[in-house]
Amino acid sequence: MRDWKMRSWPMSSAREVLAEFRRSHTARTLVAAGHEWDLIEGGAGDRCVVLLPGGGGSAESQFHLIAAFEPQLRVLAIGCPATLACMNDALVGLDAILDDARVDTCFLLGHSLGGLFAQEFAAQFPHRVDGLILANTARYSPRRAKWVRTALSSASRLPRKAVTAMLSARVRRLLEGHADRDFWLEYFTHEELNRIGVRGIANRGECIADSVRHHNARNYTGPALILESDNETGFSPAERRALKALYPQARVRTFLGAGHLSSITRQDEFVDAVLGFVQGKGRE
Repeated sequence: MRDWKMRSWPMSSAREVLAEFRRSHTARTLVAAGHEWDLIEGGAGDRCVVLLPGGGGSAESQFHLIAAFEPQLRVLAIGCPATLACMNDALVGLDAILDDARVDTCFLLGHSLGGLFAQEFAAQFPHRVDGLILANTARYSPRRAKWVRTALSSASRLPRKAVTAMLSARVRRLLEGHADRDFWLEYFTHEELNRIGVRGIANRGECIADSVRHHNARNYTGPALILESDNETGFSPAERRALKALYPQARVRTFLGAGHLSSITRQDEFVDAVLGFVQGKGRE
């Protein structure tokens, strides 16, 4: 078990939610596929939503969604190990984690990098997926995947101060005008960056490159929901169109005026869309 240490956060509603969340939830770790994963569970019920965060984030980085979903659903958030560098380990690890948590089937929600893992898991283990929810994600083209891998590998060799400055600039752009921007800026550039480390940044690039090589020839054909933003910066318009072509059965929700972090900037709409899908698309 992990004992959370409180930081001196900027005052904000998100800070208060996190403080309460840390008082009522405990993370645990599990070794699977040779990596140490962090997990947080909450809620109850016969329908479970499994959260795979973007950017290789921790389970706790999804606290705002866990708190929103758990009054109505069972929730399992799975953090991405800093050591994870290939798709096969991700799939083997996720399968083992679901077994350990006694989750037979789930609604699998992946954001950004988590969406890459979610797509491959659903294709390989469709019997374990009640519904696939893809948020602000797509599939990188081989050329773009190679570029991202190179960029992240280069970033991992920079001084920590430079990496923090680059991440800070990106978060500031993504959350411009948001009431809790200072909170999330501190959280991502300290809590999350401390956990993943610079080597973990390079490993994220390896995961992205490997997702292109690993891509399953078959796509998941079950119920699916695509949550996208009209101001998306993580994936190109062509990549987003290609994603929708891969899942013609998917319901699509576009958040207007939103960017890559729609679960934060459009949290109420995001949660409503997910709950509507889960409650209306479960296997009866």
